[in-house]
Amino acid sequence: MDWSDLLKLALSIFLLVTGFALAYLFFRMAGVFQRLNITIGSVTDEVVPILGKAQTTMDGVNKQFDHVDEIMLTAVHAAKGAEKSVVTMSSAATAPVRAMSGIAAGLKEGVATFMSRMRADSKDRATAPRSHASPYPGPSSGPATPEA
Repeated sequence: MDWSDLLKLALSIFLLVTGFALAYLFFRMAGVFQRLNITIGSVTDEVVPILGKAQTTMDGVNKQFDHVDEIMLTAVHAAKGAEKSVVTMSSAATAPVRAMSGIAAGLKEGVATFMSRMRADSKDRATAPRSHASPYPGPSSGPATPEA
């Protein structure tokens, strides 16, 4: 027996040990994959009904959102109608008030002007010399004087 036979024997033993180790590893990995398959199956069996219930719940929530949208649209339309009513009532109430305010202001100015002219006329009469001459142009209405 020489060195080449000894190397072949060592290589053969090494390959046999490696083969048994790989066989044991594959056997253990098969058990892990079997447990993983069972776990995935049970998770799928539990999650699928939960997802179905979640989908049903979301459909119900979406229907309720549609109802809320309808309610909000109705509220917006009601608010716009109320706003139009308030604007109409406001314009109906302010138009006569503006007219009455204008009339009152005109009357006030008219009375003030009349009173100031009356005071000015009475003041002019009090300071003017007393003569019988008419303040208006034209023939005098006073006593006739003979012309010489």
